[in-house]
Amino acid sequence: MTLADAGAGRYRIAEIAERSGFSPSTLRYYEQAGVLAAPARTPAGYRLYSHRDLERLRLIARAKDLGCTLDEITDLVQAWDSDECGPVKHRLRALVRDKVAQVETHLAEQAAFAHQLRVTADALAGRPLDGPCDDSCGCTTTTTSAAGGDCGAGCACGDVAEPIVPIACSLSGTDMGERIGQWRELLDDDAISRRPLRGGLRIEFGDRTRIADLAELVAAEQSCCPFFSFAITIDQRGLALEVTAPADGQELVATVFGNRA
Repeated sequence: MTLADAGAGRYRIAEIAERSGFSPSTLRYYEQAGVLAAPARTPAGYRLYSHRDLERLRLIARAKDLGCTLDEITDLVQAWDSDECGPVKHRLRALVRDKVAQVETHLAEQAAFAHQLRVTADALAGRPLDGPCDDSCGCTTTTTSAAGGDCGAGCACGDVAEPIVPIACSLSGTDMGERIGQWRELLDDDAISRRPLRGGLRIEFGDRTRIADLAELVAAEQSCCPFFSFAITIDQRGLALEVTAPADGQELVATVFGNRA
């Protein structure tokens, strides 16, 4: 059967595979998993797919691109079968919001881990000790100078270094995702602009923003991420939140509070 012979949307498996981008083996797997309904068959037993099957596969491909699991895709397909956009859009929107929070949490954790690696690399940059490792060489622990404590004997600067707050969040992965979601909800609803600020970001808000809600979220963030510095300002420009962080924390500023305009 050729595409011309397929008539009103009747495709063999090789044809719908070409049109959908899914391999024949994947199409068979989706059928077994219940994501695709069992197609009609020719008298000879060949699968025949319809135009509706092709449309369903477009939804599946979209969900896969967004990182949806097989269970999530199955749920979406069941909603799609109602021929109403509303339930599909509602479920997909909720899934995407959850995945945004998961990705942002992962990015925050990776940024904190990158900082830990940089501190360790600095601690290991010195000459090795004569003899076994101890707390000063950086092999088994992070040295105080690398972590921002007092300079030891032989330090070139001769001064006491400023303590450096670790670039890390004390929240667990789940709680971190929820906190980022709270910031995202507030900023998506109320922030009207983001401007670069030395060492961070200035976020300007509309007139309807509740300062109490903003201050409560700032206080919660400061308790788990003390490396952030916050300032809520009200002047002729309106209400704004200024967020700054050390150089190693700039990735987290972007992750939690968004990119600069």
